[in-house]
Amino acid sequence: MYEDITEITSSNNIFSGYRILSSRDAIEIYSKQAFWGSVMISPMCKREFINELKKRCPNMKIREKC
Repeated sequence: MYEDITEITSSNNIFSGYRILSSRDAIEIYSKQAFWGSVMISPMCKREFINELKKRCPNMKIREKC
């Protein structure tokens, strides 16, 4: 599953498909397995989440400042 993640990027877009995110401080995760190519999440501890993702997905790209 982690090997399918290709990149992450910051997003301040509150619209995610037909849903509205509750935060403007979101992360878009691009994955080979995602239905629309990516998913947007807004983790409570963004920095810790990204650090853990870096450990598990060393080959992913990080676009923009997350």
